[in-house]
Amino acid sequence: MDITEIFKYVAVTWREICQRKFKVAFLMTIISFAIMFVGMLRPPSYSSSITIYADNQNIIKPLLGSKASVTELKQNRSNQVRDIIYSPRILSEVIDSVYGENAFPAGLAKDIKISQIRSNLSVEGKSGNYIQVSYKDDTASRTFELLNKVVSVFIEDSADTKRQESRSAYNFIDQQTASYKDLLLKAEEKLKSFQSSNFDGTEEEVNSRIASLRASIEEMNIQVQESNTRVWNLQKQLSRENKLVGNNYESSVYQSQLRELKKEKAALLINYEDSYPAIVDINYKINDLENTLSDLANGSQSNKPINSGLNPLYGELRSLLSAARIEHQTLLNRLKAFNELLDESYERRKRIANNKAELSELTRDYSVFQQQYEEMLTKKEKARISMVLDIQGQGVNYKLQEAAAYPNTPIGARFIHFFVAGPIVALLIMIAIFVIKIVLDSKIRFTSEIKDFEGVSLLAGIPHALCNTEKRRNRVHNTFLLLYYIACLSCYVAIAVAYKYGASLTNIIDFGAF
Repeated sequence: MDITEIFKYVAVTWREICQRKFKVAFLMTIISFAIMFVGMLRPPSYSSSITIYADNQNIIKPLLGSKASVTELKQNRSNQVRDIIYSPRILSEVIDSVYGENAFPAGLAKDIKISQIRSNLSVEGKSGNYIQVSYKDDTASRTFELLNKVVSVFIEDSADTKRQESRSAYNFIDQQTASYKDLLLKAEEKLKSFQSSNFDGTEEEVNSRIASLRASIEEMNIQVQESNTRVWNLQKQLSRENKLVGNNYESSVYQSQLRELKKEKAALLINYEDSYPAIVDINYKINDLENTLSDLANGSQSNKPINSGLNPLYGELRSLLSAARIEHQTLLNRLKAFNELLDESYERRKRIANNKAELSELTRDYSVFQQQYEEMLTKKEKARISMVLDIQGQGVNYKLQEAAAYPNTPIGARFIHFFVAGPIVALLIMIAIFVIKIVLDSKIRFTSEIKDFEGVSLLAGIPHALCNTEKRRNRVHNTFLLLYYIACLSCYVAIAVAYKYGASLTNIIDFGAF
């Protein structure tokens, strides 16, 4: 829409208003007086604020260090202060102090008043530890008095609550300390009783004993195998020997020595030549034995025949076999005893493992109770010092940083604003009504609307003109309208002045009716 169209709408709107000027004047009068009466009925709003400083710095805290802790504020101080001030306990005490204890006998009326005060209170956190508490009401004196009372009750209640919390914390920690002491004594008695009734030793000792027994058993198994082999070899040799011997005994001995020498020579020839001294010496021995055997065979050597009798080698082998069997049986008995000791050690280790679990549980309980008891003793001492500090006011204290100022001037929209806004708002409402009517009305008021029809040609546009009679009638109407506006404006101003200088709305209505 261009500027020309806007001016066309302005002209048409003005013409519509002029055609209904008396109705427009009457409606504007009603709207203006209604807005002014709203301003008269609306009570003034007074506001005042107090700045609180949460002081948690004192000279004792650096000296004590971590030995004691004073009661501090939570991280979000403004939320904590808001929750405390908004609580029914604080507001109920404020109402009883400001309005009197019997001002609201009914519980519902008092609850409504508490909700009203809570809605008018505002708590905002400022930079650092500063907190601003604001209150607004319809009277300046009530605003000032109630705000000071709210802050005073809050500071006193905060100090009392802090002391009560410190004392409650100390009593609770004292009870817990006594409880942990009883648990510690019981755990100590159980541990002593368990240790006095179990003498199986430690798991390390049993494992060392088992390892020693297993090594001994392994070594003994090898000895048993060796003993068994020795018994078998002796039995085999004994079976090959004759119990009795004859004249060929000497020849068999030389034959046996000759076989041994030949075996030894064959072993040396693998690595050495025939000229090796040991091989040469063996050759001499072999030659001597062969000559001796040859002489025995030819009967050239004059030996007396050996009479038949007990074979000494057989007797020696029997003695060795008997000793080997005794040693073998001894090893078997020892092996059995060691296996029994090993089984007993395994059972002992099982008992120690079971006892170890129970001992670990008892020791763990004792250690936990001892640690908790020592911690509770430390906490008890801290709580005692903290309680003393809070009683003496050394913890977090709320102080008045900026006192409340008496509210002499109301805040927000005042009566003068409603007085000025009445005619302006009424005129804007009338203009808006006629603009909406023109936009929504189906009447053709502009030549541009005819051009939109198909098959219709616009020949000319004739402007609206008034005849002399209409002009005279309009002048008379305008004169009456001007007098009407002067009268209404005078009444409008008179009512406003009367209200400004103390006349209430009821008195003004009664005076108008008279």
